[in-house]
Amino acid sequence: MRILVVDDSAGIGLVLTRYFERADHLCEHLLDAAAALQRLESPPLPDVVLVDLVMPGMSGREFVTEMRRRPGMRELPVVLLSGYAANTDDLPPAGSYHAVLGKPFDLQELSAVLVAATSQSARRRL
Repeated sequence: MRILVVDDSAGIGLVLTRYFERADHLCEHLLDAAAALQRLESPPLPDVVLVDLVMPGMSGREFVTEMRRRPGMRELPVVLLSGYAANTDDLPPAGSYHAVLGKPFDLQELSAVLVAATSQSARRRL
């Protein structure tokens, strides 16, 4: 599985990258949403995107909304991460993401959510 992590925390990016690479997944971490949008313009696309909701500059909500406007990215699975209790004003439009996980999160639970998100996306494409 190819995983893109978009989170302004270098520590979280490091933990997730190491964890997923040990599980034989490809994981790339970017510190800001603008860089992530630019990265998504070049193949290969990830299988799933993990996005922090609260980031300086472009928020996770804004990132997902912009990503969904771009061709080829409308069906890309997204899982949101939040260190704060997310209210509906912080979330992207319903249907544009698979799940929201609070920080700190359990890595095994996160793995299960990613598998479910990618499986659900694959079924929609059939």
